[in-house]
Amino acid sequence: MGGDNIASPIFVLAIVGMGGIGKTTLAQLVYNDSKMRESIDKHAWVRVSQPFDVTNITKSIISSLKKDRCDLSELAILQEILLRQIKGKKVFLVLDDVWNGRSDFWELLCIPMRSTKLCNIVVTTRSESVARLVQTMPDFYYLNCLSSYDSWLLFKQFAFPNQDSGTPANLVEIGRDIVRKCKGLPLAIKTVGSMLHCEANETAWRNVAESELWDLEQIRNEILPSLHLSYKHMPLYLKRCFAALSLFPKDYQLEDSLVVHLWEYLDLLQSDRNDIENKTGYLYFNELVQRSFLQEYDAFCYTMHDLFHDLACFLAGEDFFRLEGKILTEIPPNTRYMSLFINCRIDETLVAPISLRSFVIFGKTGFGDFMDVDTFLLNCKKLRNLSMVCKPSMAFPDFIGGLKLLRRLSVLPPLFGFKIIRCTTMPQLYNLHDLHLNGTHAVLGFGKLIKLQTLEVYVTRYGCNCNIRELRNLNEVRNLTIYGLDNVAHIEDASKAQLQNKRHLESLSLQFSNVILDCGHMLEPKPVAVSHEKVLHNLRPHHNLRKLHIYGYNSPIFPSWLGNASFLNMTELDLQCSECHKLPTLGELPSLRFLRLAKVKNLQHIGRELCSNVIGVKGFPSLTALSINFMPGWYKWSGVVDGDFSCLRSLTIFDAQKLMSIPLALFMSVITLCLWSCGNLHTFPASHNLIELRITECDGLTELPALPSLVELNIKECPNLCTIGSLPSLLELQIHKCPNLSVVGSLPSLTTINLKDPQLKDEALYSLLNVIDHPSLNCITIICETMADLNLEPQRLSSLKKLRLCCPNLQYCHGLSDLTFLEEIKIWGCPNLPTDGLLQRLQQSLDVQKNARVYDVAHAVCDVYSF
Repeated sequence: MGGDNIASPIFVLAIVGMGGIGKTTLAQLVYNDSKMRESIDKHAWVRVSQPFDVTNITKSIISSLKKDRCDLSELAILQEILLRQIKGKKVFLVLDDVWNGRSDFWELLCIPMRSTKLCNIVVTTRSESVARLVQTMPDFYYLNCLSSYDSWLLFKQFAFPNQDSGTPANLVEIGRDIVRKCKGLPLAIKTVGSMLHCEANETAWRNVAESELWDLEQIRNEILPSLHLSYKHMPLYLKRCFAALSLFPKDYQLEDSLVVHLWEYLDLLQSDRNDIENKTGYLYFNELVQRSFLQEYDAFCYTMHDLFHDLACFLAGEDFFRLEGKILTEIPPNTRYMSLFINCRIDETLVAPISLRSFVIFGKTGFGDFMDVDTFLLNCKKLRNLSMVCKPSMAFPDFIGGLKLLRRLSVLPPLFGFKIIRCTTMPQLYNLHDLHLNGTHAVLGFGKLIKLQTLEVYVTRYGCNCNIRELRNLNEVRNLTIYGLDNVAHIEDASKAQLQNKRHLESLSLQFSNVILDCGHMLEPKPVAVSHEKVLHNLRPHHNLRKLHIYGYNSPIFPSWLGNASFLNMTELDLQCSECHKLPTLGELPSLRFLRLAKVKNLQHIGRELCSNVIGVKGFPSLTALSINFMPGWYKWSGVVDGDFSCLRSLTIFDAQKLMSIPLALFMSVITLCLWSCGNLHTFPASHNLIELRITECDGLTELPALPSLVELNIKECPNLCTIGSLPSLLELQIHKCPNLSVVGSLPSLTTINLKDPQLKDEALYSLLNVIDHPSLNCITIICETMADLNLEPQRLSSLKKLRLCCPNLQYCHGLSDLTFLEEIKIWGCPNLPTDGLLQRLQQSLDVQKNARVYDVAHAVCDVYSF
């Protein structure tokens, strides 16, 4: 962008365009470009939005550079810190979504940048006046709407992502009509395409195309009709959850667990009481992602485009209200759900709405961040739910006890660390049903909250008065987690918890931990720990229990009650027991559907005792999923007889390096098998019922037998695999890093081949593509470094629709010019492949990206062309 300049080292390029046109996406491509990163010393990304606050922007730049939060608030100090970080260096900065056009603010922000050797800045904005103010380059970059052709390509990627066989003919004309109404706006096209991917029939498509919403002017705050239309076609259960996202500020980085927790505490999830893990909430969240209402930010977070945020706020009406910023705001009188942020100040003039039911606080240390919040909350007479996204101090304020109708109280700290919560009035919350503290806080005196149904208990060091015997009167509890069972001082504490009397208990998680939960100044000498086996023996639950999880257990044996057939309702069992050398009998649990065994490092042999000790009794009559993970000493599995595991559908084995064989022939009902890191497994048993097979890092495996029912096969990093037998029903095949594979049997039903193997042998490729007929094959992907010659015979590939090649040494591709029936073709990383004349012969578009050429960012945005 710029070079050394003595007068001013700052070079600014502005990207201008309407909301949803792709300004941020283009800036991200530049920001993440490896060559750009190599040429600079420092880089930072800041989302600006409104207002243009120089202090906050400077603080955000420092945080982005340091990859750590900056809590200072004095601009002079912040600018001095920034100057020290960037002085004399080459810096690249992105300021995303700038609205303000005041030159004095801009000049003030740029003061530290003038100390750099070079500072390249990319600014994205909707305003041409802002672009002219900040721009130092001759022209700013204006993003136009997509052409009708590119709009259709983008739409197809989202509306038909899995249509390897092509676009349904009956939907093409309707789809093109819908795309025209999106007016070339990528966000609108992507959103509507994602929505229609969820719709299966032609009538639904016609209803979208003929909707009156297309004819409306943009609603408030530039809300696009296409986005409102996508919302209208959401299922009802999802609409309320989307509107609740208005409680977060713009540009907030959303973690799925935090959002699901919020929905749960606002009573927005339509799930039954058995959904302890909030699977329904995560399904809702993923559906919003699939519909493009949320975008992945990184591996842990998601963001919502500001146009979607505007839509959520518009739809929320008066029900949802967010209080942030330093300007006092009148709260709508009908507000039911409210959020409060750390940069906000509540004072006595702010009237709490009588209708308020749920209150969420986002801060650093909880209530201490806000003035007069106690007065405000005590006026919320009907408050039912209180949630804090913060790291609270050692004490809860005593006014909490005045919230008599409170049913749910939760803390979600963003940082790790154990705290003891002391609140003398908390036992007065006699209506409290759910107490969720995210695994890092203990509450003194919880035994008086007798209506609790969801609770986390923390066994602390001796003398902390946070003891599991307080559970004895909590007979309404349904979901219970007990942490720190290593710290049990007396065996009587476990027996007096009286879990066996809690007939409503459905889910129990027992966590033995080597981490001692301290209590600060209250520490006293800790007695010798009670053995895990004795503790677990005295924590026997009521036989109505449905789910049991035991983690960190290190006694060599289990108590006799575990696995007892009297637990008629138990459907899920998860055991992590590092010191056990013999598993308990679990196969006599009549309703058990899911079993997970993990980290049993001393176990060497699984025998008949796992299934049953009674002659003639078949083990695991109801089990559908079995997962065995991290078993370093396990080498033998025996004792399975005909009739055991009669309902087992899914078997997963992970990291069992010594295991030599699997009795798969006796698992007649298994249709899905996943093997990972089973290095001593040399042979694979035949199975007539297996439908899906995934094998990864099984170094000893040399041969895969014929599997007549197999439909999907995924093999990765099996370096000694040489032969794959006949697979007559196989539809999808993926091979990754199997360099010695040379013989592949008949695959007559294959529809999709995905070969990602740098050293794939020519013999294997020949077997896969040329020796056998593929009358149904419609998608081929090959990524291979060694392949120099590829023969594609059109008469054998008559159904082929998609072809993708990345082969650096590929020089000849015979038959390619005759594949005129292709619908999608992508060739990249093939610098030695002649392409002259292919466009004319195929009469189709061909995307050829040669390594020898360098394409600019604008050309790199669209890397797949389909038609």
